[in-house]
Amino acid sequence: MSTNSQIAFAPLGETVVVPAAASAPTGVQALVYGRLDAQGTGQYRIINNSAFTVFLGVGTTATLATANAVEPIAGNPSPAIVLVPGAVEILRFARTSFFSGLASSASTVYIGQGEVI
Repeated sequence: MSTNSQIAFAPLGETVVVPAAASAPTGVQALVYGRLDAQGTGQYRIINNSAFTVFLGVGTTATLATANAVEPIAGNPSPAIVLVPGAVEILRFARTSFFSGLASSASTVYIGQGEVI
Protein backbone atom coordinates (compact mmCIF):
# COMPACT_ATOMS: atom_id res chain seq x y z
CA MET A 1 0.00 0.00 0.00
CA SER A 2 1.24 3.43 -0.90
CA THR A 3 2.02 5.73 2.01
CA ASN A 4 0.06 8.48 0.18
CA SER A 5 -3.15 6.58 0.88
CA GLN A 6 -2.59 7.20 4.59
CA ILE A 7 -2.35 10.98 4.38
CA ALA A 8 -5.07 12.60 6.51
CA PHE A 9 -7.12 15.71 5.76
CA ALA A 10 -6.81 18.27 8.55
CA PRO A 11 -9.82 20.61 8.76
CA LEU A 12 -8.68 24.20 9.29
CA GLY A 13 -11.82 26.23 8.95
CA GLU A 14 -15.56 26.25 9.18
CA THR A 15 -17.83 24.14 7.01
CA VAL A 16 -19.75 26.05 4.36
CA VAL A 17 -23.11 24.93 2.93
CA VAL A 18 -23.45 25.24 -0.83
CA PRO A 19 -27.04 24.74 -1.98
CA ALA A 20 -27.68 23.09 -5.33
CA ALA A 21 -30.95 23.32 -7.23
CA ALA A 22 -32.52 23.01 -10.69
CA SER A 23 -31.35 26.58 -11.27
CA ALA A 24 -27.85 27.11 -9.86
CA PRO A 25 -28.04 29.60 -6.96
CA THR A 26 -25.65 32.48 -6.35
CA GLY A 27 -22.14 31.23 -5.57
CA VAL A 28 -20.98 30.93 -1.97
CA GLN A 29 -17.41 31.74 -0.94
CA ALA A 30 -15.32 29.31 1.11
CA LEU A 31 -12.10 31.00 2.24
CA VAL A 32 -9.05 28.90 3.07
CA TYR A 33 -7.45 29.21 6.50
CA GLY A 34 -5.35 32.39 6.69
CA ARG A 35 -1.96 30.81 7.36
CA LEU A 36 -2.09 29.28 3.85
CA ASP A 37 -2.44 32.72 2.19
CA ALA A 38 1.07 32.62 0.72
CA GLN A 39 0.21 29.54 -1.33
CA GLY A 40 -2.71 31.24 -3.08
CA THR A 41 -4.51 27.88 -3.16
CA GLY A 42 -6.19 25.70 -0.63
CA GLN A 43 -7.60 22.25 -0.23
CA TYR A 44 -11.29 21.63 0.19
CA ARG A 45 -13.15 18.55 1.41
CA ILE A 46 -16.35 18.47 -0.62
CA ILE A 47 -19.31 16.26 0.33
CA ASN A 48 -22.45 15.76 -1.75
CA ASN A 49 -24.98 15.04 1.00
CA SER A 50 -27.86 14.31 -1.33
CA ALA A 51 -29.47 11.57 -3.39
CA PHE A 52 -28.88 13.57 -6.58
CA THR A 53 -25.88 14.19 -8.82
CA VAL A 54 -24.60 17.74 -8.33
CA PHE A 55 -22.71 19.68 -10.99
CA LEU A 56 -20.43 21.88 -8.88
CA GLY A 57 -19.41 25.20 -10.38
CA VAL A 58 -16.24 26.87 -9.11
CA GLY A 59 -15.06 30.39 -9.88
CA THR A 60 -13.20 33.45 -8.70
CA THR A 61 -16.53 35.29 -8.30
CA ALA A 62 -20.03 34.25 -7.25
CA THR A 63 -21.29 34.94 -10.76
CA LEU A 64 -18.61 32.79 -12.38
CA ALA A 65 -19.25 29.89 -9.98
CA THR A 66 -22.96 30.02 -10.84
CA ALA A 67 -22.20 30.18 -14.58
CA ASN A 68 -19.84 27.17 -14.27
CA ALA A 69 -22.50 24.97 -12.60
CA VAL A 70 -23.64 23.46 -15.89
CA GLU A 71 -24.41 19.84 -16.70
CA PRO A 72 -22.12 18.52 -19.44
CA ILE A 73 -23.87 16.90 -22.37
CA ALA A 74 -22.56 15.02 -25.41
CA GLY A 75 -20.66 17.44 -27.61
CA ASN A 76 -20.92 20.23 -25.02
CA PRO A 77 -18.28 19.98 -22.28
CA SER A 78 -18.73 21.84 -19.02
CA PRO A 79 -16.35 23.28 -16.40
CA ALA A 80 -18.52 21.73 -13.65
CA ILE A 81 -17.20 19.03 -11.34
CA VAL A 82 -19.57 16.06 -11.24
CA LEU A 83 -20.38 14.93 -7.69
CA VAL A 84 -22.30 11.66 -7.59
CA PRO A 85 -24.65 11.11 -4.61
CA GLY A 86 -22.64 10.67 -1.42
CA ALA A 87 -19.35 11.71 -3.05
CA VAL A 88 -16.51 12.86 -0.79
CA GLU A 89 -13.67 14.59 -2.63
CA ILE A 90 -10.58 16.53 -1.59
CA LEU A 91 -9.68 19.07 -4.27
CA ARG A 92 -7.42 22.12 -4.58
CA PHE A 93 -8.68 25.53 -5.76
CA ALA A 94 -7.78 29.20 -5.38
CA ARG A 95 -8.07 30.12 -1.71
CA THR A 96 -10.84 32.66 -2.37
CA SER A 97 -13.02 30.41 -4.55
CA PHE A 98 -16.79 30.57 -4.82
CA PHE A 99 -19.00 27.48 -5.31
CA SER A 100 -22.48 26.85 -6.71
CA GLY A 101 -24.37 23.71 -7.67
CA LEU A 102 -26.83 22.49 -10.25
CA ALA A 103 -28.96 19.41 -9.45
CA SER A 104 -32.27 17.96 -10.60
CA SER A 105 -33.73 18.61 -7.13
CA ALA A 106 -32.75 20.60 -4.04
CA SER A 107 -29.43 19.26 -2.73
CA THR A 108 -26.78 20.19 -0.20
CA VAL A 109 -23.01 20.20 -0.67
CA TYR A 110 -20.75 20.73 2.34
CA ILE A 111 -17.31 22.27 1.83
CA GLY A 112 -14.65 22.27 4.54
CA GLN A 113 -11.33 24.03 4.17
CA GLY A 114 -8.10 22.43 5.31
CA GLU A 115 -5.02 20.65 4.10
CA VAL A 116 -3.74 17.13 3.56
CA ILE A 117 -0.97 16.48 6.06
